[in-house]
Amino acid sequence: MKRSYSMFSSSSSSSSSRRTEYDVFLSFRGEDTRNNFTSHLYSALSQKGIYTFLDDDKLERGKSISPELLKAIENSRCSVIVLSENYASSSWCLDELVKILECREAFKQIVLPIFYHVDPSHVRKQIGSFGEPFHRYEQDFSQKVQKWRNALTQVASLAGWALHDGNEAKFIQDFIAKVSNKLGVAQLNISEDHFGMDSRLEKLNVCVCTSSLDNVHFIGICGLGGIGKTTLAKAYYDWMSSQFEGCSFLTNIRGVCEKKENDLVYLQNLLLSDILNGLPTKIRDIHKGMDMIRSKLCHKKVLVVLDDIDKLDQLKALAGKNNWFGSGSRIIVTTRDESLLLSTYMDCSIYRVEELCYSESFRLFSHKAFKSTHPSKEYEKLSEQVIAYTHGLPLALEVLGSFLCGKSVNQWESALDRLKEYPNKEITKVLRISFDGLEEIEKSIFLDIACFFNGFEKDNIIQIMDSCGFFPEIGIRVLIDKSLLHVDNDDKVWMHDLLQEMGKEIVRAKSRNEPGRCSRIWNYDDLCHVLEHNTGTKVEAIVCCFLEPKKLVCDFEAFSNMKKLRLLILQNLVLEMRDGQTLNIEHLSKELRFLRWHEFPAKYLPSNFQRGGLVELKLWLSKHLWKTAIKPLNNLKTIDISYSTNLRKFEDFGVVPNLEKLILVACVNLSEIHPSITLLERLTILNLKACIRLQNLPTSMGSLKSLKVLNLEGCVSLTNLPEELGLLNSLEELNLRGISVEDRDLPSSIALLENLKALSCCGGRQSNNMMNIIVGRGLSSSAGLFSLKMLELVNCGLGTFPESFGCLVSLEYLNLSNNDFSHLPISFNKLSKLRCIDLSLCRKLELLGPELPACLEILLLDYCVSLGKSLDPLMKEQCRLGCSATCVGCVKLARRQGSEMIAFTLLKAHLQYRPSGRFDIILPGNETPSWFTCTSFMPFINLQLDPNWCNSKWMGLALFLCALIPSPSISFEVVIQEVDDRFFIDNGFCITTTCPQELVSAAGSPADHLWLLYVPRNDIKAVWQNTNFSQLEFSFRSKDLDDDETSTPFYIRSCGVRLVYEQDIEAMNPMSSNRIEYPFEG
Repeated sequence: MKRSYSMFSSSSSSSSSRRTEYDVFLSFRGEDTRNNFTSHLYSALSQKGIYTFLDDDKLERGKSISPELLKAIENSRCSVIVLSENYASSSWCLDELVKILECREAFKQIVLPIFYHVDPSHVRKQIGSFGEPFHRYEQDFSQKVQKWRNALTQVASLAGWALHDGNEAKFIQDFIAKVSNKLGVAQLNISEDHFGMDSRLEKLNVCVCTSSLDNVHFIGICGLGGIGKTTLAKAYYDWMSSQFEGCSFLTNIRGVCEKKENDLVYLQNLLLSDILNGLPTKIRDIHKGMDMIRSKLCHKKVLVVLDDIDKLDQLKALAGKNNWFGSGSRIIVTTRDESLLLSTYMDCSIYRVEELCYSESFRLFSHKAFKSTHPSKEYEKLSEQVIAYTHGLPLALEVLGSFLCGKSVNQWESALDRLKEYPNKEITKVLRISFDGLEEIEKSIFLDIACFFNGFEKDNIIQIMDSCGFFPEIGIRVLIDKSLLHVDNDDKVWMHDLLQEMGKEIVRAKSRNEPGRCSRIWNYDDLCHVLEHNTGTKVEAIVCCFLEPKKLVCDFEAFSNMKKLRLLILQNLVLEMRDGQTLNIEHLSKELRFLRWHEFPAKYLPSNFQRGGLVELKLWLSKHLWKTAIKPLNNLKTIDISYSTNLRKFEDFGVVPNLEKLILVACVNLSEIHPSITLLERLTILNLKACIRLQNLPTSMGSLKSLKVLNLEGCVSLTNLPEELGLLNSLEELNLRGISVEDRDLPSSIALLENLKALSCCGGRQSNNMMNIIVGRGLSSSAGLFSLKMLELVNCGLGTFPESFGCLVSLEYLNLSNNDFSHLPISFNKLSKLRCIDLSLCRKLELLGPELPACLEILLLDYCVSLGKSLDPLMKEQCRLGCSATCVGCVKLARRQGSEMIAFTLLKAHLQYRPSGRFDIILPGNETPSWFTCTSFMPFINLQLDPNWCNSKWMGLALFLCALIPSPSISFEVVIQEVDDRFFIDNGFCITTTCPQELVSAAGSPADHLWLLYVPRNDIKAVWQNTNFSQLEFSFRSKDLDDDETSTPFYIRSCGVRLVYEQDIEAMNPMSSNRIEYPFEG
């Protein structure tokens, strides 16, 4: 028996647990429709990508239907029955029909009847052509007749489609749309070695569906080479192609365009041929091809995948505009360069492919290396090393897994050692494609970050790269667009570990045996070699920063050969001159742009020091800067000579006319600032923190029109401030913590700093004058610091507040810790932008509640020992206040109102009004809240998960910890990890709360505290929400001040966890708990 199949791959797994092989089974009477309607229907199904079983040889050689045919029916998701005039005259067809209806009942199989030139009532009543054969059947098939009659009656009663004299082509087109709709989104058929693909496909589908179903939508799949962009696009194409009228997957476009003449014309022809089902096209010109694509496809709903695009002209030639394609079309582009999409399409969704998580990496590598889901015992540690090395890159996992497969433990160890020096060429070849396409200046930025600055703050990198003339703002943007860099939430710049390794290899490959001929040096041994052998002719940059101090004896003249040296950063490295030589700073390259040298060995810069290109000079722990006049350093923007204890005064600033940052932290012998500082019109930052002998500032400081930051914290000898301070119109941050200026002597002109955003004061005996200055009381109508976003008045003896304090409407952070007030004024609730308020150590504070603004997110109340009432849940005005809070040592509050009531009042409000943010509270208590469904008296707990735990109603995780807080300070943290069916624990994430040292020490005696924490869904690892695993493990532990783990079981009393769903909020009852039998204190 010959069978035909459609051209697309099969589906897998139906809505039930059984596996299906076909999308559609076609049942028909061969002599009626085989060569006309049914053949057209099968062709249309195939073109639609609907995998269809068709029995082409409908010859009844036996009395019974073949087992093979029965199996085909069972293994189909849907059966289409073409009920034609002679259908009932075939006992074979009737047996098929009975089997189909049995599968409908047993497996919920979809059954779609077509009444082809027949009356449905004739089928239902078995009359006419559907009744005549039964006269014969009564004799030959007496035992089957009733089943056949029942089947015909049943199928005729189903909702079906009737075709009489209408247009067959249009009927088939409409029917195919109905079939696609009935089948729903095609089922996933993911290769067994594509671990993690299902979750990524779901995310991609969300991205695809962001636009209206009727719009043409462009989607970019972006990421570095080897991340799995093409694999993901192909899986999506196979998954969803049946939903479109035409489809095309143009693979490896970059490679085609590199090797083939008339490359874009060839691809245009291929695109049209795919979608128009092989119809010949005659495109010979790119522009005519663009016109033909638009004219041929503008009314078709198509799915097009353009794989590995790397040039703008490729997009313009193949999918230039949305009006080229019909309504509902989806154009998916895989590329390493995100900017191509953003510059071509006005509306384009971007899906950035993520690295595999640890468990996915583990499974993929094990599949390639061991043909199993887990390595044997002796290979486990080695496998973990490989997985750490690949950092979730699928290409690297597959290449290394296949390479190591079948090799001995010794060979594995040798291979891993070799990888440290020689990266795998197959992996590097793929990764290097993006690097080779960069401009030279972008390559320089990439190599600098790879060799020196991976994980550094973006602003720091920009500052360094800018000093080297690399135009980093646009350069870093290009590297991000090309998936070579990414910036995290902390604004740190990162590249994948294998990209970093590739960058270092590019540098090393220039001269593997002579580092002096390489452009960059970051390794101690290489630096020793260069300085000891007096090489370094090709060296452009040296960045050697070590965790432990190192010493190097060398001839400083070795630097004289480094004519190209532009960047020199040395930290924790002491250079000693050989044979008692003195250091001659003149040996440093005249190309030097950036110099950071901790413990700079020279006494001072000589008068003939000429480095006109120098942009930053950071010489911590140096002796002097310059002793006599030196040549102007017109390009110098930053001077940082912090911790230089020998520095007594700063000489003439006239030699650095364009200085922007002057940082002199902890120059403890600095007694004066040269008056010439007023010449620095571009100075934006002046940091004099902890200059303990500094007594005065220049009186004419008002001329520093560009100054934005002035830090005088810890200048304990500073007894007055210049009245012209108020003329610093650009000033945004002013730190006066710890200065010795009396409150009454503060210049009132401070009130004129209309752009001031942050003000810090600490330690004044009375601060009435400062408070008046802040609100402008008694001054001009325009006075007052109403732009303040951050205000710190710590230990200032504050007992009252001016009524106008509520006018500081820009305040976001307010620190009033260690003051003497007993309550806050009601005007505080006017601070509509206030996010955090610190009232710690306000020992006279008695009452707190209605004066707190509803926008508050963090409330710090540690050791407010007199506080007896706060956040009353019975007061309606406080019901919306769902802020996090720390109440360490607030024993009176906990006794009067109950720890659990306070905690759950805030948590419930948080879940109602701020469910997308994290919440935590810590306060005295030893309750085990009964609301928690899973609790333990050990420092760890396993939460068993329901298969449907991550549904749309799930909001996040709630946890509690009851623990003893001793003195000195300790911190508590919880590590959350996934556990799969094989009990392999994936890398999790850690949440920490810390009790400040000075607060805990003030407690007097240890006390039990309750930590209640809520982590929203958005903060949970995204991969967990699409991964099958059976449980989560929560491990609580404590650490002391030195970050060493303490005796955790001794400190931790109990813990618990609960998955939070929307319906749980109303069920929250803060008054119900289980008391534990141990003392509250001591």
